[in-house]
Amino acid sequence: MLVEPFAGGAGISLVAVSESLVKEAAFAELDSNVAATWNCMLNGHATWLAKRIRSFRFSRKRVEKQLQRKPGSQHERAFQCLLKNRTARGGVIAEGAGLIRKGDGNGLRSRWYPDTLAQRIEKISALKTNLDFRRVDGFELIRQYRRRKRAVFFVDPPYTKAARRLYRHWNIDHEKLFKDLQNVAGDVLMTYDDTSEVRRWAKKYGFRVKPISMKTTHHAMKRELMIAKNFDWLIAQATKK
Repeated sequence: MLVEPFAGGAGISLVAVSESLVKEAAFAELDSNVAATWNCMLNGHATWLAKRIRSFRFSRKRVEKQLQRKPGSQHERAFQCLLKNRTARGGVIAEGAGLIRKGDGNGLRSRWYPDTLAQRIEKISALKTNLDFRRVDGFELIRQYRRRKRAVFFVDPPYTKAARRLYRHWNIDHEKLFKDLQNVAGDVLMTYDDTSEVRRWAKKYGFRVKPISMKTTHHAMKRELMIAKNFDWLIAQATKK
């Protein structure tokens, strides 16, 4: 099984399950808005959410009005979360994040495609028996699966530099994360920003590091790190190809 302690949109978990790379994925997220979205999709309310997305009459004025409302239910909280993610610059849902400007490509509509979003939600709901979402601290999820040899961990935590402006729950103990993952029975793959601190923690707790090039939401290239106990599995996959 796959364990994703800081899931957010849980893209890795969804791909791993949908492509039958693992039988099950357990993933966690503390943000109340993201948690409401996952609970809505996996606990029998995906149809409501998909219908709400398809029926929303989209305009900048209606988007702003919807995002200013206090949600009356977890269903509405989930819809607001998705609407904010699709209309905010860079998909950032943290407080203070601004909406996409009119001059950015297709403007506010550039990432709002209701039929596609609704279909994704329906597909995710169809996988719900293989998806175990929990609104718990990522460290707690790691503790729960630390002794399982056949549990693999994909860990994409709030990064050390940009996390404050991107996430509500950004302040984590990074060194403790390395320490805890050092002791899990299964394989580990982490992604991190490339800083001297991250490299030092990786070395201290026996992890290997590989730099990779990534493209930001603004299409700029930057370097990040892949971190693992070893990369034998990656070499094996590359050899097969």
